[in-house]
Amino acid sequence: MRHERQMELLDRVAAAGPGMAGLHAEHSMVNPAAAYTDPGRFETEQRLLFREGPVFFALSCELPEPGHHRTASFDGIPIAVIRQPDGGLRAMVNACRHRGAPVLAPTAEPYGPVSALRSMSCPYHAWTYELDGTLKARPASYGSFDDVDRDCALHPVAVAERDGLVFVRPGGTEPIDLDAVLDGAADDLADFGIADQIHVESRVHTWNINWKLVLDTFTEVYHIRTLHRATIAPYFNSDCMIFEPMGRNMSATAFRKNILEEMDKPRPRRSILPYATIQYFVVPNALIVFQLDHFEVWRIEPIDVRTTRTTTSVYATSGPVNDDLRDHLIKNLDVLLEVTGTEDFPLMEQIQRNLDSGALPEVMYGRNEAALSHFHRSLDRLLQPGAKANPGADALR
Repeated sequence: MRHERQMELLDRVAAAGPGMAGLHAEHSMVNPAAAYTDPGRFETEQRLLFREGPVFFALSCELPEPGHHRTASFDGIPIAVIRQPDGGLRAMVNACRHRGAPVLAPTAEPYGPVSALRSMSCPYHAWTYELDGTLKARPASYGSFDDVDRDCALHPVAVAERDGLVFVRPGGTEPIDLDAVLDGAADDLADFGIADQIHVESRVHTWNINWKLVLDTFTEVYHIRTLHRATIAPYFNSDCMIFEPMGRNMSATAFRKNILEEMDKPRPRRSILPYATIQYFVVPNALIVFQLDHFEVWRIEPIDVRTTRTTTSVYATSGPVNDDLRDHLIKNLDVLLEVTGTEDFPLMEQIQRNLDSGALPEVMYGRNEAALSHFHRSLDRLLQPGAKANPGADALR
């Protein structure tokens, strides 16, 4: 992050006053419980946000060489993204054109390095495909499909890559405009050199909560002093975050309690990075978190209105990754998942059950939870009748 940008954030903290009240939003927000419980709304979210897309898929460093691949699912559509021999990416529906079996196995849990493919072979009848999805062979079919009058390549979907970020449009081939997708977040994300990161490990979990509750968890620090009093509360400020809207996306920066100590240094020597957790929410399904010596990424896959799969990944900011560094980063991942997995998300599951009961008609977001309000207002705008998350999307039917 540029030094000027760091100074801007430090100045805002210094001027925030007691309880960081100077960082509060102008207005609070009331959100209907139905935002988390209504199956009809969920179906609309799936169609507009996760099918017509685009959605965040991976960091480029997870697909470093030709033949490297990852799989995921959005609105039930199985997607595979494969690095091509020319260095580009191809994305396709991960379903054999013969009988619909997955051509590539789901990415393992937890996943790390994958072997490079030379081709892809369906496990059902061994139909074989090139890395770009074109059909290569139908073994032992003896001409049985010679009268098929259609292209049997794997169905393509749109994929785009920029500054180390990979996006797909699961439901169609309409090109992805990354300027529009990233909006005001593009410059900040480019500054972090995401393309040069090194993937270390990812872990997958499933929670009995609406997908938005996962991201809600990270949009405010107000809960830290209470929910995390025995773990991280002694170290982190729990008054307010610096929130910055970036189109439909946003950044939310949290701080250690001793951040104002940095103001005692001469201005050219000040840095926010040792004291800050800088988060970028890429709507609808990703949270990119910059820590001092590593990146973390959360990817969200809604399964149904009250079931969500999360993939949490850690990346080194420099290489080579020796055993000591790998152990350090995996320990950070362990701590992150221990805190969220034993404190945050179990409570979110209780909240989901309370909302499902119908006894609580709404929830409230305070002025000190500005990022939370922005996230939900962005979604509300994207889901308005007649609005489309991506106008002109060529959806699969």
